[in-house]
Amino acid sequence: MLYSGERSRFLTSRWLNHRMTAFFPKMNLFRLKRRDAMLFGTALFLGVAVLDWATSNALSLAAFYLFPILLVAWNCGRGWGLVFAAAAVGTQVMQATLPETSSIKPLRPYVAHANVLLEYVLAVVLTGMLRKLYNQERLNARIDALTEVRNRKGFQEALANDIARHERKGITFCLAYIDCDNFKQVNDNHGHAEGDRLLKAIADVAVETLRRSDTVGRIGGDEFAVILPETGRTEALFVVDKLQHKLRAVTHLRQWGVSFSIGVAVFDKTPGAATAAMEFADRLMYTAKESSKGFTVWNSFGDPARMPTIWEAQTAGASDNAPNTEPLPGA
Repeated sequence: MLYSGERSRFLTSRWLNHRMTAFFPKMNLFRLKRRDAMLFGTALFLGVAVLDWATSNALSLAAFYLFPILLVAWNCGRGWGLVFAAAAVGTQVMQATLPETSSIKPLRPYVAHANVLLEYVLAVVLTGMLRKLYNQERLNARIDALTEVRNRKGFQEALANDIARHERKGITFCLAYIDCDNFKQVNDNHGHAEGDRLLKAIADVAVETLRRSDTVGRIGGDEFAVILPETGRTEALFVVDKLQHKLRAVTHLRQWGVSFSIGVAVFDKTPGAATAAMEFADRLMYTAKESSKGFTVWNSFGDPARMPTIWEAQTAGASDNAPNTEPLPGA
């Protein structure tokens, strides 16, 4: 499940992908079978050719031939696209040999400019459509297919943006790493389909529980991460505490028998790069996992004097004035 901003962009991209097929609800013009593309492209080509022959040779419909040419080239390959391009040129050469009526001669300059304008408009429309397809594929490449939150690549890009904002404004932000303890047992005992349902549930609970400004990502396997922008330590720990409670409730209800080890990295100082921030939060998560599964461990980046500290989950609505923290011995 996507958080609200990502969900709207994801749904918008899907709508844009079907814009060309508004009149063909069962046909995706960008994923036609070779035979269907040839039939549809040929029909469209003949329609343009008939219209071209029916009008004066002063009125060029050359730009309209781009539609069948690009349709066939996209679905059938460059070779067939070149065949249709050659056929379009041949059709226009033959049409140009037809006699021109005298009534059209005074309008020739205006018709010529109108033809140029039409070609520019079609070029803009086609470029816009290709740009939308590019944006859709770019977004899809950054979304985890199973959970519909950001994948590692998309999450790193979002984190890099937050680091840049932190460097501009100097406002603290936090990064949480979440590991699902005993996830392998769910796969072994109940099958991978049940494991997938668990991962989807984790993502759904995170999106529903966290704030709209937060970014959720699946980093890999059973590990998730959350960016808490412009958030200090106390607020971040209580946000993560709330998430921990919700995750426990859902997994207990489904009897999955898992817990969650969470590392919360506080960045008063810039980590410089997304990879450095993720490595720091990852180490905190493994500290929580090795010390006592099901707990949260936090620490501040760039402060060697401070030790990783356990934050024990409070009851919902716990006061910010009563944090329950305990430094890890020997950390």
